[in-house]
Formats: sequence, C-alpha cells, structure tokens
Amino acid sequence: MQINNVNTAPGFSGNCANIQKRLANSFAKMDDIGEGASIAFDFLGKAIVVPAVIMVSSDEPKEKKEYSAFKNPVAAIIQLALEVPILFFGSKAIEKSANKGKFDKGANRQYNEKFYKDIFVSNLEKSFKSNSEQSLKAKELVEKINKKGLGKKIIENVDDFIAESAKQNKDLLKKSFSEYKNAHKKLFHLQNRLCFAAAIVLTPLICGLENKLHPIVMDKIYEEEGKIEKAKALKHNKTNNLDDKPAFTPKISIDTFIKQTGNSGANI
Repeated sequence: MQINNVNTAPGFSGNCANIQKRLANSFAKMDDIGEGASIAFDFLGKAIVVPAVIMVSSDEPKEKKEYSAFKNPVAAIIQLALEVPILFFGSKAIEKSANKGKFDKGANRQYNEKFYKDIFVSNLEKSFKSNSEQSLKAKELVEKINKKGLGKKIIENVDDFIAESAKQNKDLLKKSFSEYKNAHKKLFHLQNRLCFAAAIVLTPLICGLENKLHPIVMDKIYEEEGKIEKAKALKHNKTNNLDDKPAFTPKISIDTFIKQTGNSGANI
C-alpha cells in the first residue's frame, strides 16, 4: 500500500528480495492451475502432511494417533479414485459439448474453442502461403497445437512468431489468436467449475466410503502388525530356549558310571 508516495508494504532486502520477487513472478504465471492441481495438492496434504503432523504433535497414545492419522490417507485415496475420473472424463465431455455449440448463446461463442482455433489456423495458413520458410514454421506450430493443445510454451512460440511477421499479417493473426486464447481460457475455467461442482455433489459419498473403509483398513493393518509381533516373539522364545540348554547332555549320570566301573573292577 502507498500513502503519499511512501511505500508501506513489507519487503525483504538482499538475497531475500530476489527470492520474494521470484516467488511472486512464479505465482503470477500460474494461471493454468485448475482442478487437477487442486486434487494433487489436496491428496498430498491428506496422505502425507496431515498424518505426519498428527504423529509428531499429538499427545495421544500411539494406537490412537495411528488410527486418526491413517484415516486421512484412506480419505485421500477414495477422493483421488472418484475425482480424477470426474475431472478427466468430465472435462472431455464439457469440451466436446462446447465445441458443438451447446454452451453458446446466439452468436456468442465464448466457450467454443474449436471455432476460434479453426479461424486462427486458417488465417495462419493463408498469411504465409507464398512464403515457403514461414509456411513451414506455421505448419509446425499448427502441428504442435493439434498435438499438445494451447499450453504456455506454445502460446509463447505463437506470440514470437506473430511478432516477427510482416505488418500486413500481424494484426489479423494477433486478433484471431487473441480470440482463440480467450476461448481456451474460458473453456478451461468452465471445465474446472463444473468438475468442482460435481466433486462437491459427491462429498457425501466420499464421506460414507471413508467411514466404511477406514475401520476395515485399520483392522487389516493391526492384523498384520499382530502377525509380525507374534513371529518376533516366537523367534525370541526359540533363541532363549536354545541358550538355556547345556552344551552337552550326558546319557548316563556320574554316579551310575562309578558304580559300573566298581562292578567291573570286582569282576576282575
């Protein structure tokens, strides 16, 4: 915040200032983070971070801590198993519907990415038809777009290509590519919003499965731990029994041996 041209925002100096700037720039570029990244971060938090915090910070007995800690990975796995298919197949279905004009309102094709993509590709191919070198680069860009979609790297490559183009081509390509990018971004956000809504609807199912499966998983874990402890105890007992045995167990006693020797002498 600035008051009378005085900057009152907290900041860092030296190397810390560079780190702060890099972090700020990194977060500023994260405009493509959507429901997929949210699911991944949520899974890592529930499966690793939360159980670790419970085990380290809780003063409860070990068994109780383990029971509480393991509930989170179980929930994370169930959530992952349900939400990933929703995100993948749901996004595909939404994209297909949008490209068919199902989300259009009259002439407003704000989510129809394919419509604007076809316009841009057509303009790109027409603009460099007479220039063999530029035409080859344009074809390479189209192939990348068709193969990988409109990612950050491809957007940068197209922007650089348009910037190096002749004036008569630049304005038309810039306009059509801008419309293509806007449709791509709007469709991306629509996919994430609808998939997130579907995940919210499934929350009761996730909680129900978690409450049902968590005790079963813990019973299996405790059962395996019991088997391991039993095997260790058995091995320990066997070792102790071997240590308690004498190195040599005579077949006859000393008293019997003396008597037998004495009888032998008398016979002589």
